[in-house]
Amino acid sequence: MNVVCRLFSTQAESTATKKGGKNLYQVLGSLANQGVGLRVAPNKFLHNPGLYNSYYEVTKVQLKAGTTHGRAWGVQVLKGRTMADGKPVEIRGGLKWKWNISQQ
Repeated sequence: MNVVCRLFSTQAESTATKKGGKNLYQVLGSLANQGVGLRVAPNKFLHNPGLYNSYYEVTKVQLKAGTTHGRAWGVQVLKGRTMADGKPVEIRGGLKWKWNISQQ
């Protein structure tokens, strides 16, 4: 029984790593100053030509222990236009999508 459990857990881990990517809090937790001041974007922004120049500029981060969960705020830029009059908003979808540092 133990062998089956170990085999299943190994397969599940390899499947998760094959999908690649990190959630928002894993990306921010691995950066200096928790990524404050940097631009981050979900992969759906980066791989969609219609959402070119869309990202969040991180202003505040609260990570829970383990850095895989938390809350983050930032100024949203959508298609090159600053949203909400440049006021920081909570970044939604931090666990839902895979995130990267935006080079735009």
